[in-house]
Amino acid sequence: MKKIISLLLAIIMVVGVSSTAFAADETTAGLYTVYADSMLFQHSKEAILAGTAKPGNEIKAELYLGKKLIASGESTTGADGKFTVSFMAPKGSYDEYIIILYENGKDIRVLKNIVFGELWLASGQSNMMYPLAQSLKGTQMWENKVKLSKNLRVLMVPGYPVYKDETALTLLPRDAQDDITDAVWVTGEDEYVYNMSAVAYFFAEQLMKKFNMPVGILNSSLGGSSIASWLSRETCESDKVLTDFLAEKGQYVTAEKWKEDKQDVYTSVTGNYNQKIHPLKNFRPTGMIWYQGETDISWKDEMYGRAFDLMQSSYSKLFGFENGEQFPIIYTQLAPYYYGSDTILPERNFYYTDMQQKNADSRAVISIHDIPLTYFPEVGVIHPASKESVGHRMFFAAEGLVYGDRNTYTVSTIKSTEIRDGAIYVTFNNIGDGIKVYGEKIRGFAVCGENGIYTEAEAEIVSADTVKVWSDLVKDPKSASYAYCASNMRANLYATEKGFYALPIGPFVTDKNYMTKTWIDLPWTDCETEKTWFNLSDPYSGYYDSWTTENATLSYTNSYLNVKGDGDFSVSPTISYLHDGQMRLCSNALKDISDYGTLTFSVRNNGETEVVFDSLRLYRETFMWYSPEVNESHESSVVIPADGEWHEISLDLNSLYLYANECGIISPNNMIKYLLDMDFVFTSNGSADIDIDNFRFAPEEKDSSFYFETTFADADTFPEFISAIFSVVLGVFFKY
Repeated sequence: MKKIISLLLAIIMVVGVSSTAFAADETTAGLYTVYADSMLFQHSKEAILAGTAKPGNEIKAELYLGKKLIASGESTTGADGKFTVSFMAPKGSYDEYIIILYENGKDIRVLKNIVFGELWLASGQSNMMYPLAQSLKGTQMWENKVKLSKNLRVLMVPGYPVYKDETALTLLPRDAQDDITDAVWVTGEDEYVYNMSAVAYFFAEQLMKKFNMPVGILNSSLGGSSIASWLSRETCESDKVLTDFLAEKGQYVTAEKWKEDKQDVYTSVTGNYNQKIHPLKNFRPTGMIWYQGETDISWKDEMYGRAFDLMQSSYSKLFGFENGEQFPIIYTQLAPYYYGSDTILPERNFYYTDMQQKNADSRAVISIHDIPLTYFPEVGVIHPASKESVGHRMFFAAEGLVYGDRNTYTVSTIKSTEIRDGAIYVTFNNIGDGIKVYGEKIRGFAVCGENGIYTEAEAEIVSADTVKVWSDLVKDPKSASYAYCASNMRANLYATEKGFYALPIGPFVTDKNYMTKTWIDLPWTDCETEKTWFNLSDPYSGYYDSWTTENATLSYTNSYLNVKGDGDFSVSPTISYLHDGQMRLCSNALKDISDYGTLTFSVRNNGETEVVFDSLRLYRETFMWYSPEVNESHESSVVIPADGEWHEISLDLNSLYLYANECGIISPNNMIKYLLDMDFVFTSNGSADIDIDNFRFAPEEKDSSFYFETTFADADTFPEFISAIFSVVLGVFFKY
């Protein structure tokens, strides 16, 4: 009997083990990590789930609302052990569904709290990756513990996904991956959601309001990444010109030469695509918002355009766009930042507009040159903390480009220009209901004549789509520019819609044949702006006093600067700063006045005694300064009578007196190719009360050269005579 019982137990154990082995063999299916509870599928499109299972196993997915079966789909696992199963997604709503996954008829996985709504991909580099918790508004929300909507669903793709138990900083896969093992879905109620892209959040927030349904974001960006890293190998290699260009830059290697521990996730072709885009291939996003380009600012425009074209066409195929339909991309021009040249940034922003026009039916670009550059020191000036406006403008563009709710959805372009009667008339496309100025006076325009030297211009809206641009200092204008500057522009023209400001008018130059010199916006010249943004080395960039003074007090009254002083006093526009004991120029300050022939300004004496404008001191070095001639008087000073009237002072920048000595060598404006500082010096016998306003630089209008005053009669004292001789020697010695 004992033997029989033992035999039966052995049989039971064998059967049990066999059954367990059979079950393990049969139940092998698993969904990829990018599918999880609380996720969102694009509504009204095919909803696709994917994973791995034993080849030949039958996979089924059922969608339930409560106990009601809404949709289902079936498929068979392929020979490669991969499966996809799909069903038609319902219309977007706040309903919460469950999905049950079956393998060979057995339920093996349940996904809960599934919603259907609008799904978008958000990608790019640091300004897209920039987290909500660090944005200006997001910081306040975080500190106040604001819980976001549970109907916001975000797939948080890590910056450096894990591969072979290592991050992308250590090992970078050569081949495109099917999954992102450490990706996670979060709702707006999860604290972790504050790590999502701030731009994407404010974009999604507007979408939820518009459609009254959940919105999902595939949050996949990486700070410092090149557009090349977001391309697949196949895509890149389809363009030999681009491939050769990237190979020269060290950003492309063949698959055979790929070394997982040597490639760079930021720059290498496929570096981000393989791990952060390709695994999303079974999603069906409506479009993509894209904020990238700072890393590639030095690329030739053509090469960036090629890469952008390839990205759009390849993503179109990846995300299921068929019959030539293009995956919509909404992208932004770059924020003001100094890249080592005044022209690099505006030129790239021009090209971004050109790229949009190339595929206008599937692209929209927004301008952000007007957004404040306030930033947090720990993240640097290249990362403006104001992200709300960027997200809202991208939403505005999406309303027109994708959802067809408006005809104007991208940055303005020039329709035509006309030069007549000493002015340039610019007519625009893409201006909605018409152009409108934000503020009282239009700012941001400059004009140039035949010499290509731009100077600040006046502007007037003459019709709904046309602006008149002119300057009294340029009698025969050839070209006009707008917002053409590397600094934080005050340019303030906008397209409108239904009486509201819409997208800013984008930067432009009407005739690129006259781009020999660029104009720098100088807020101090208007005497209206107390603070000016200066691009300095991190972490010193920020808003500084437009004017400073010695022995006087300043106040901004209406549209001019009031100065109250006593005895000798001076006022100075801020163009440099002291750092580590050394004077350094602000990158967006006037550094070179050699292109300008005159500087004029207005002054009014409100007091009871005369005030003398002693000199303008232009510093080449901390110890060397020149003063221009005043009002063709062969002197550097002029008396301002106490009559309460405005007087215009004209300074000849081609008659520069070393140390204000009017005899000796008279230097031309090219002596000031490097301007370190400038002081407007005044003197009075008692208390002085003056107003100054309207500083304007005029282009060169005559030949500039050194010349010699043959008489020393202006040297009234022996020290002045010696100084005059000294100026001759220095003038010869310091020609450059």
